[in-house]
Amino acid sequence: MSFIAQSFTAAMMFSPAVLAPVVSRQIGFPATMVGVVTALIYFSAAISAPAAGGYVARLGAVRMTQFCLLLSGGGLALTTWGHPAAVVFGALLIGMGYGPSTPAGSVLLSHHSPERFRNIVMSVRQTGVTLGGALVGIILPWLMNFVHWQSAVWICAGFGLLVAVAMEPLRKRLDQPLKEAAHRSSNLIETLSLLKKEPALLKISILAFVYGGVQLTFTSFLVVFLLSRTPLTVIQAGALMSVSMLSGLISRLLWGAVADYCRNAKVVLMVLGLSMMVCALLMTQVTAQWSFLSLCVLTACFGASCLGWNGVYVGEISRIAPTGQVAVWVGGSLFFAYMGAMVMPSLVVAVHQYSGGYNVVFLMLALLGLTGSVCAGQSLREDRLKP
Repeated sequence: MSFIAQSFTAAMMFSPAVLAPVVSRQIGFPATMVGVVTALIYFSAAISAPAAGGYVARLGAVRMTQFCLLLSGGGLALTTWGHPAAVVFGALLIGMGYGPSTPAGSVLLSHHSPERFRNIVMSVRQTGVTLGGALVGIILPWLMNFVHWQSAVWICAGFGLLVAVAMEPLRKRLDQPLKEAAHRSSNLIETLSLLKKEPALLKISILAFVYGGVQLTFTSFLVVFLLSRTPLTVIQAGALMSVSMLSGLISRLLWGAVADYCRNAKVVLMVLGLSMMVCALLMTQVTAQWSFLSLCVLTACFGASCLGWNGVYVGEISRIAPTGQVAVWVGGSLFFAYMGAMVMPSLVVAVHQYSGGYNVVFLMLALLGLTGSVCAGQSLREDRLKP
């Protein structure tokens, strides 16, 4: 059920990127402004995620997940008003729902998964993010062939509400034991202060900032980029987004299994950064002459790297977190991941408008991928030097 809930909160988070080419014409914004909307979502997620530990302690992980679904669904529904103010406030609500969902789910799984398979278990849950993105990339454009875009959005939000209601029977059975064990601080500053005290958490959080920026820039601008660079239709570009999401879904399972097999998540995180760099460089070479199959291969490879790291990352934090503080540690680190996701799309809007093209944008993403890989490599080297 945690997997399903994660899928729907992610679907609502990715919806603006799919809707942008259609909705932007109606509300008078350029399609590239989807980067600003994405930044607002992740700003809200960054603020709400570090406080998740305290709320999970008081409410329970299942109840917190229900609230996440309601907030994200309500924010997405609000955007159907079409007014810029409604879009802004709706984006903030979507982020408030998305931010605490991963810490809440991590608490549930950390209490019910064996240590030996921690990375693959966390990766299975995190595939809900890519599944949600894949579903919305296919379903929303298809629905808009039959109903107005507002109706398509309401359908998506309605399914999120149904999932929240369906989770109610699980609440009493699963929440009470976790309330007893959870850390009870909900103070944002106190949660983030852990980063100063725990060097291992700080290093992986910096890596999350970089990779989070690459991930959200890619997913936010892929459809708009393809429509501007190739003769694809909205449905075809949405299908390629779904290809990248499905590739990310499969790769999260693969990378989680590899990390468990080699018993070293940092090696996997280092390799993924190098893969992001190569794929970003190849994106600068895309032209109208590229075949649909070639674009499928490239977007699948990019999705496998920039969408495949999350489960291994969460699994590593869950491994090093003290007992009863998984939600606090995951939430505190996610502040950096979400801040990267907030800053980079907005920076891309500025870079794109200044340079007049996407090549500089993807060169920037290549540099970020290399930076994250170097960070993981240095952390791995420090671990090996320890007595």
